[in-house]
Amino acid sequence: MLRVGLKIRFSKQIFIFLLVLVFAHTTTASAMPMPRDAEIDNARAEIAESKKELKAAQDVLKQTTEELNAAIAEDRRIRAELEEAQRQRDQIITEIKALVEEIARIQSQIDDLVRATFIDGTQQELYLVEAILSSADSNEALSTFASLQSLLANSSKIIKLLNDDKAALEIKEKELEVREKEIAEKKARSAEIVVELTKVRARAAEEAEKIKKIIANQEAILKKLVLAGLSRNRANVAARVGPGDRILGSDISRWQHAGNAPINFIKMYDAGVRFLFIKGTDSHPLGAGPAKYWSSIDFPAAREAGILTGIYHASLIPRGISADAAFGAGYQQADLPIDHLNSLGGLVPGVLPIVLDIESFSRPSGTSAEVVTNFSLGFVARVKERTGKDAIVYSNLNFLRSYLRSPQLANNPLWVANYSQTTNPASTPSGGCIRTVWSASACELNWTFWQYTDRGNGPAYGIPRGGLDLNVFAFGANELLAMAGY
Repeated sequence: MLRVGLKIRFSKQIFIFLLVLVFAHTTTASAMPMPRDAEIDNARAEIAESKKELKAAQDVLKQTTEELNAAIAEDRRIRAELEEAQRQRDQIITEIKALVEEIARIQSQIDDLVRATFIDGTQQELYLVEAILSSADSNEALSTFASLQSLLANSSKIIKLLNDDKAALEIKEKELEVREKEIAEKKARSAEIVVELTKVRARAAEEAEKIKKIIANQEAILKKLVLAGLSRNRANVAARVGPGDRILGSDISRWQHAGNAPINFIKMYDAGVRFLFIKGTDSHPLGAGPAKYWSSIDFPAAREAGILTGIYHASLIPRGISADAAFGAGYQQADLPIDHLNSLGGLVPGVLPIVLDIESFSRPSGTSAEVVTNFSLGFVARVKERTGKDAIVYSNLNFLRSYLRSPQLANNPLWVANYSQTTNPASTPSGGCIRTVWSASACELNWTFWQYTDRGNGPAYGIPRGGLDLNVFAFGANELLAMAGY
């Protein structure tokens, strides 16, 4: 009985000990809710109020912009109508000038006829009588009479032309008067529109400036939220913040949106996550669209929750590319995440540097280490050139050792994936210590971020369902804040 009792007690102790071990292991990839914090709650309330204020200002700006666009459209229409009216006026003036010249020519003909109907002050009718009486015969008299009749007939036609042209001139002068009045009205309306445009542009500029101030205020509130999270005493949650009680982070992609469900980033923050990398771009055809879509939603939401946020690019080296061309390919591919990050607001304070995700799926079969290295060098060079920040390089130990061989790459922060260790990411159970260009010694790796598990309890961190990658930061809060531009 005594032995039985001892055996029972011993079994209970072993059982409890095993439970403790299981709990210690599982909580490394799980999360416990953190205690409420008034400072954080106040910051979130400020953010909510700021969002309302921003929405109201954006609505006003939208309305003002619509008014501005309408005024610009009317101004263009009035200017076009004014130009057409001026063109018509110029055409009428040209026609009037032609009519005046025609009238002058006809008037000259009439003057010639008038002169022809008088000889030495004697009317031609008297001259006709005299010509008939002095004619040698009747034929000569008839010829003289016919000539006079022809002259009088031409005179009637010319006078009719003169009257027609004068009537046309009068019509054109009235048209000109109408056009001049129309031009004056359109000029007046154009002047009014210029005044309206000036006022609307001033309102739009005022609202835009207001929005800038609101956004700046939001950034200040987000900074308070970030600082509050990093400065809190985490001694009570040391078991779940990853190896070495370091600052906890995560990384996500579309796969964390099971059934297209959203992620609760406030829950993620409350569970202890302080930094997050989101797949923003992907050079693989099937991944490009979802990466941009979900990151456009997740990036602002994560930042609003108070999490330091960055994007990573899932790279793909072009198949069959030469070592000489690889640098240019990486250089060009870096524009994808840079442009996308700029569309999300850019590398502002609170945003982490761009990550180059380069691993086995990035390397087509047969691609040499020289090609992979040169591609990576081109990518990080372009990121540095356009953002002023060193890109973070993500990969696993075996890939780092086999394909990233330039010591120059070690100037970039390393994000290493190693799920097999809980103390030292530089080694693996099967391969022992693995040396890379980031290694200070055989078993000492100069890492900045460590992805230590892919089996985090997703729902505990606000993920709808499934697992979650968990990471830790190698240094302290000040270094992380500096990397994020604070």
